Amino acid sequence: MKLRTNNLLPLLIVLFLAGLTLWLRFAVEQTSPGARASSHEADAIVENLKIVQYGVSGTPAYTMSARRMVHYPDGESAELELPHFEKRGADGATMSVTARHARISQDAGDARFSGDVLLRREATADRPAMLARTEYLHVMAARDLLRTDRPVTITEGNTVFSGIGMELNRATRQFTLLSQVRGTYDAIKRK
Repeated sequence: MKLRTNNLLPLLIVLFLAGLTLWLRFAVEQTSPGARASSHEADAIVENLKIVQYGVSGTPAYTMSARRMVHYPDGESAELELPHFEKRGADGATMSVTARHARISQDAGDARFSGDVLLRREATADRPAMLARTEYLHVMAARDLLRTDRPVTITEGNTVFSGIGMELNRATRQFTLLSQVRGTYDAIKRK
């Protein structure tokens, strides 16, 4: 059997198309959404963000706002610039947290604030306003729990405490300083 050039041309075209198909398959697999999600690249950027989580009664349970949010699909998290978190407690007092940065979970119920963190609770009829300053604060909104393992200073009226590490439970209205506690306690005068 003699091989002719006119029979070789269709065979070369078929081989070329098979190679092109194989190359396209590998190229598409490497740029698929699953492959891209493994890298830490932003998939959304939002300016002037405001998130409102509503409770069962239809009233806002908490709000989260920020100058800028960058969302990353690999960990279903977002990074916030100049975040502001606010939640109204059962006692009616509003608690707010501000910072330079925050990383929030997908549902915004778990937030980690960093850089010049300021925690503020409004005054109530029986308690003065409270301020807490630290460099890091973990807020678990659904559990009404706030934690830090960094130095913290808490001021409530004329009472001032400082220490390293804090846990604040808003449901029980208790806070615990974990170590190196120092402070001045000003007893509330009862009428």
